[in-house]
Amino acid sequence: MKKITLVLLILGLLISGRTNAQEAKKDTSYWKKTTQMGLTFSNSGYINWVPGSQTSTALNLFFNTKGEYNKDVWSWVNDFQSQFGFIANESGLRKSFDRIFFDSKVGRKLSDKWLLVGDLNFQSQFANGFKYGQDKSGINTQTLISGLFAPAYITEAIGLEWKPKTYFNMVFSPLTMRQTIVANKDVFLADTTGKILPAYGVAPGNTIKNEVGLLQIVSTFDKDIMTNVNLKLRHQMFISYDNIPAIYNRLDAKVAAKINKYLSATVDFIILYDQTQSYHIQELHNFGIGFLYTL
Repeated sequence: MKKITLVLLILGLLISGRTNAQEAKKDTSYWKKTTQMGLTFSNSGYINWVPGSQTSTALNLFFNTKGEYNKDVWSWVNDFQSQFGFIANESGLRKSFDRIFFDSKVGRKLSDKWLLVGDLNFQSQFANGFKYGQDKSGINTQTLISGLFAPAYITEAIGLEWKPKTYFNMVFSPLTMRQTIVANKDVFLADTTGKILPAYGVAPGNTIKNEVGLLQIVSTFDKDIMTNVNLKLRHQMFISYDNIPAIYNRLDAKVAAKINKYLSATVDFIILYDQTQSYHIQELHNFGIGFLYTL
């Protein structure tokens, strides 16, 4: 009797374990995960070059990971992107590219193409940024103008997502809050009269600026536009109640062309218009060839 009971117990445990394993395996099927990491390199050199130039070496490291969960009417997308680059030349070591990006979006399907979504977005940078120049004596100077959490942007939004294609979506958010954080008081600079100026829209003596958004529209595109060539686009438009005409616009573009299993060529391009930083359109671009590893 004891032997029969023991056998039945063991069989029960095996069946239970197999069922749990099947359920666990089934649950993981709702997740789609991708991770990319790599390093790109570029170099320029000159010997007796009459017009005059500096030999330079540029390195750019990046790590991106994305997880997307879909089950029934619910979805949850977490997207983390990080990139850091620097240039070494005769003037020293200078930062060229610096980005921390995290976005978490929960959605409930309303129809085949529309979802009700809630979104949390964070953006900042890793290292200090400097403005380089010369003083009246001709001595090179550097002035701290940015750093980790100086600035940082946190945006919370509730809205509707239009997703006509798997590779394209647009989120309309009439309920939006944004916090601009400047945690380092050293990035607050003075004008010629000695008056301390705001930094990234944050008033002197403060570390956070809160804004209520009249409307935010975020559009994303992620597709292989040809064999082994991927194009990623993200455009963000934010309209604040405080200053409606000063519409914030940022476009991030990345083209990654896979050469072979481990080598790729990448082009990064950013266009930014933010009146808290400048009344001019800002542009940044970066090109490199190097190592790419995809999980």
